[in-house]
Amino acid sequence: MKKTIFFLMAVVGLFTACDPSQSEKNFDPVALSSDDIEGAVTITQTDADGNPASDGNYFTFTTSPATMVTVYNYLSDGSENKLAYGFSGSFAIKPSRGADPNQTFYIRTINSDNSETVISKTYNVFVPTELEMGVRYLASNAYGSKVWKWDKAVNKDGDPLTVWGNMGYCGGAGADVALKHNGQWWGVTSEEEFLTQLDHTHDKAYHGDGDVDNSYMVFNDEGVATTYDKDGNIIRQAPYSITDLNLDGEWRKGFLKTTAILWPYEINSGGNVPGIYEIVYMTPDKLCLVYPDGGAFDGLGGWGEATYWHFSSSSDIEGMAVGGYDTTSSKDWTWDQDVDKEGNALTVWGNMGYCGGAGSDVALKHNGQWWGVTDEAGLLTQLNHTNDGNAHGDESMDAYFTLTGEGTITRHAGDGSVINNGTFEIDTSVANEWKVANMKTTAGTILFPYEINSGGNMPTIFEVVYLTGDKMCLVYPDGGDFGSLGGWGEATYWHFKAK
Repeated sequence: MKKTIFFLMAVVGLFTACDPSQSEKNFDPVALSSDDIEGAVTITQTDADGNPASDGNYFTFTTSPATMVTVYNYLSDGSENKLAYGFSGSFAIKPSRGADPNQTFYIRTINSDNSETVISKTYNVFVPTELEMGVRYLASNAYGSKVWKWDKAVNKDGDPLTVWGNMGYCGGAGADVALKHNGQWWGVTSEEEFLTQLDHTHDKAYHGDGDVDNSYMVFNDEGVATTYDKDGNIIRQAPYSITDLNLDGEWRKGFLKTTAILWPYEINSGGNVPGIYEIVYMTPDKLCLVYPDGGAFDGLGGWGEATYWHFSSSSDIEGMAVGGYDTTSSKDWTWDQDVDKEGNALTVWGNMGYCGGAGSDVALKHNGQWWGVTDEAGLLTQLNHTNDGNAHGDESMDAYFTLTGEGTITRHAGDGSVINNGTFEIDTSVANEWKVANMKTTAGTILFPYEINSGGNMPTIFEVVYLTGDKMCLVYPDGGDFGSLGGWGEATYWHFKAK
């Protein structure tokens, strides 16, 4: 097949033709045809190990003659997703569950006259029956995407903890870096502080992703990460993947490969964007990343400089409820004996006005509360609200109930013995400002499962007005009259925390 010669070859002629009268080269713009691109590009399809595979998800391409091309496909929302760029390169196509295995991507070149020539390629690829485990943690198993923000955690005194900074590459347990900030040397806690750190960016400019309160990133189950400023404008977008996943690893759970996290810069590097980060902690609601100076991952424990990132998520209700994404996942929930700013004990069960508004205010500020008990002694005085007038052991502040990935729920007394068990289901389709979900259960399977002033009624549906990885607040209106929200009729509340 005849190939069109690049117009740059004509430029070479300027330096070889001494006699202008003999120089009759054609300097008209050159546009490659579709056939030219077809003939120039060679594509190889492989599996993850680089072996040829007819349903492989991995591709490499080369061009001859050398041609600068962009390889891309389209996301489900119709936006263009760049897969690779250059004279040669590699990319992966990993469709989401249930997608068509016949996947089309496009190869585009920009001609010398600024026109475009585009060809399409369609390959059969492997389509998973379920999401990879790492993707479930980053993008959720149920919702298709997951929102992550800076982790605005506070210490015991209520002071904000840092979200990005440097630390000693200390080794040990990655969880201690994430939760206790072990090894930390310095860091920032606010947008104002981020604005003083522009020397660490690639262009010394501020793009909005240091807004600790409002910037965010989204990972979707199509393998794309996107960061946004407070107004929802895209700051950066790129593919992501997780490799070497080992959730039982002491220091490292795996590697996250992407260039599109919030403030993706290695500290004191002149703006280096690593593109690969160690996942030292990952749960449905927390993500902690670390990058050692210059990518020297073999220097773990040497206390060289490293950069850290702390993120949190509250958008994955089902994952947070059970603490994971497979049938072996389970999470224990116990009474939340929280205290107010003055150190006074807050109530764990009681009645309130069915007030409406933000459910988070009920959970965190105890809005609408009329009355309640704070401890085991208080619950033992309320046995008249039980179904049989007896204590069952879940009046103890050490009592708990367990939710599992298989959809089971078990109610335990303070000594760990089983009181009752059954099944549960979380319905997030009803989410609004007031509640994040409904939880349907077998009767009598949460702690002290009684509607107040009802003669021992044990509801089988509760409104989850607040749920994070640490706290859960349930509400049940008098007689199950969910349509009376905002009418200030009597309702029962329960405050739980992760055990």
